[in-house]
Amino acid sequence: MAVLNPPRSLPNLGRAIINLLTESRRPWTEEELIEAFKPSGLNEAPSAFEGVAHTLYTFRAIGMLSLDEAGVFTVPDSVATRGTMLAPATFRRILQRHVFDVDRDGDPWQTPLGEVHTSGARDLLRALSWFLAQDALGRSLSWTDNVQRLQQAQFPDPDNETWAITNDTRWGAVTRWSQALGIAAPSLVRPKGLVPLPVVAIDDVLDELPAKQVPIGDFLARLAGKLPVLHGGPMRASLVASLPDGDPDPGLARNCADTSVGQALRVLEDRGRLVFDALPDAEGVRLLRSDTKRQTHVTLVRGGNR
Repeated sequence: MAVLNPPRSLPNLGRAIINLLTESRRPWTEEELIEAFKPSGLNEAPSAFEGVAHTLYTFRAIGMLSLDEAGVFTVPDSVATRGTMLAPATFRRILQRHVFDVDRDGDPWQTPLGEVHTSGARDLLRALSWFLAQDALGRSLSWTDNVQRLQQAQFPDPDNETWAITNDTRWGAVTRWSQALGIAAPSLVRPKGLVPLPVVAIDDVLDELPAKQVPIGDFLARLAGKLPVLHGGPMRASLVASLPDGDPDPGLARNCADTSVGQALRVLEDRGRLVFDALPDAEGVRLLRSDTKRQTHVTLVRGGNR
């Protein structure tokens, strides 16, 4: 079981299915859920059911839905919130925890080709860890423009089966899942472009961190612990170890923060969620290549403009 294949899964449809199962007083089978979310007469194309079917499949793969021996879908305790429906932000944080499950999937870059290579969320984790290693301040990413070319240049094996994203169909799934997880943002200037900008995902985890001033190195490490596809997390480290030319992010080459993280932190600073300080005699980092000074400490502010 995988996330990117089958390719027509819809993360936000998953929330609607989970909420239905949570609120309903009766059991639901796959056929009944397909009928509920793709009723007869709405779309009679032979493949019309696949959006629901693929969503059920992928949410089972990441442990957010269970299927019993009678063919009935249930919501696991790790997802259910005391019988209440999931609001979008609550759903997204639960989705993040189930996708970024290191205990379940281990190192997705160190699995042999075959079924185990894509089980759980390993295919999506490889895609996201590579995606976030690209320049967030450069040209936005799209399959036909630069995703193929960048992978061909960065990965040592010309066989695209070893790439993070193997074809345009899976790239389509990456665009949906990365935005649903708060890892990406659509380009404002290119209709089909995607920017590696984890503002939403980082904002989601801030309230799980202490609201006090901490050294920026500690803060970045805590973020990577919550979101292991970020720079400093184990999945990014394993990706970089497999690339002949090392980490492709240009910010790191200039002794700055990773561009996707640095840009996201600047956005959150503008929203009043974070305050940065440059204290004397303390280690720091420039968040962006255009910065003239290093930030040494960061303070989380509860509230802000969210």
